[in-house]
Amino acid sequence: MQSRIMGIVLIVVGAGVGIWLGSGLASGKSVTGVTLGFVLFCLPFIAVGLYLLLRSKGEIKEQSRVDKERTILNSVMTRGRVGVADLAIETDSTRDEIREYIYDLIGKDLFTGYVNWEKGELVSAEAANIKEGVCPNCGGAVELAGKGLVKCPYCGTETYLSKATGGV
Repeated sequence: MQSRIMGIVLIVVGAGVGIWLGSGLASGKSVTGVTLGFVLFCLPFIAVGLYLLLRSKGEIKEQSRVDKERTILNSVMTRGRVGVADLAIETDSTRDEIREYIYDLIGKDLFTGYVNWEKGELVSAEAANIKEGVCPNCGGAVELAGKGLVKCPYCGTETYLSKATGGV
């Protein structure tokens, strides 16, 4: 985003210098001097500004991808179990894009758990352990402590379950 702003500023400065040089030409200044000023001062500003502006489009696209991956990771980590269709709706993406994002998160070692593509669901490792009745902190057997809450009697870890995560 910063390169986009800098690009716009440089283009505006270059255009301003060009207008200033053009007014010098209109007031009878030397054509050679104005042309030299245009080449040395105006064109570099505009060229660098255009370069930064074009480069910012790639940055915006990459930031959008990062935001979508962050949304997927947050959804899985907070809910424990989430449907691929839900993720596609939340991120305004296709199923194939969701698959790419998940593989990228796995490759970056940010997501652990499992994906069941047939059922279309993602399950975090913590939710998988809880479903098996194991504390994600110490490995002890967990007990239901209330609606949506599982508590480990050994280490005191409380794990909050969403409706999608299931029970112990």
